[in-house]
Amino acid sequence: MTATGSRVVVAGYDGTRESLRAVFWAAAEADRRRSALLVARALDWSWPGGSYPEVALAPLSGGAERLRQDAESQTREAVREIGHSHPDLDVRTVLLEDVPAPALARVAARTEAVMVVVGPPGTGPFGRAVFGSTTAGLAKTSGRPLVVVRGEDPAEGTVRAPVVVGLDPAADNSAALAFALDFAREHAVGVHLVHAMTGRFRKHDGPSEAMVTELANWLSAYPDVPFEHEISHDLPERALLGRARHAALLVVGDRGRNPVRRALCRSVSRTVLHHAPCPVSVVGGGT
Repeated sequence: MTATGSRVVVAGYDGTRESLRAVFWAAAEADRRRSALLVARALDWSWPGGSYPEVALAPLSGGAERLRQDAESQTREAVREIGHSHPDLDVRTVLLEDVPAPALARVAARTEAVMVVVGPPGTGPFGRAVFGSTTAGLAKTSGRPLVVVRGEDPAEGTVRAPVVVGLDPAADNSAALAFALDFAREHAVGVHLVHAMTGRFRKHDGPSEAMVTELANWLSAYPDVPFEHEISHDLPERALLGRARHAALLVVGDRGRNPVRRALCRSVSRTVLHHAPCPVSVVGGGT
């Protein structure tokens, strides 16, 4: 397929095996959506905290150009591999000499990316960039949905597995619902909505009238997407991780109506990002 319009899927690549799997997942998604794929590679020269100590010291030791060449070579090889499975996909690359997370966010915002895709936390510069609350910053500052590719062979996936969505009765779920329903429609699968009744500090009542109305409005906009709505009496992260075992994608929001709620949302996001057996999407309120 060729890209239509200016739709772009942005993938962060850092040379690790895990990030390459994320790039392949992004390539499959871009191809399905008739979008372009932009593979972004970052070299972080900052010290301390650069991508790797040798990268941070490279400008001082005169090795900066060699590292740039190595990064470009690795990226070209990744693009070549993508071409074997997606020969008609429009694949572009960009080398960013900056801290990975904000650099990736700026690229995603500038290109109005459909989504930003990275590997799991802790496996490389982009993976470390989504550790903890920085994930929320990346989703929020880019204004685009963030997908962290976890699980085995995610590019292939279980074709008919549903999209699992975590609902928060005290937060705005619209951005997460919009992304999840759109993804489900693109993949011709259903959505499984999980509403956890037990929070960290109190039990919630059943779905409020406002939440029921919100769900009805979104589901009526996607009449071709089958859905299930589960009310769980477990903690949100435990309920979501249980359902994620049989999911194509797990979608969680990252915006509460007050600082405490936002902190709790991010706590759930961090937990599923580190433990989910499938790709996880964190969708901020600004997406």
